[in-house]
Amino acid sequence: MHFVKAPVLILNGEKDVVFRAGEADFARAHPHARVELIPRARHLANFDDPDAFTDAVRRFAQQLSAVS
Repeated sequence: MHFVKAPVLILNGEKDVVFRAGEADFARAHPHARVELIPRARHLANFDDPDAFTDAVRRFAQQLSAVS
């Protein structure tokens, strides 16, 4: 079994019933996982709210830059 050592962002739409079902398991499997939801978004959160999606990815990337 392989493990990802880098920090992980689990970014889902709040109303994504498919991927949200396994969200907690993914988060528990990684010691540095961060779960973030795009409010009111479905499975294609990047289409439902592209600004919120981009902001979440940018915040995560900036956090990585601050740690390294």
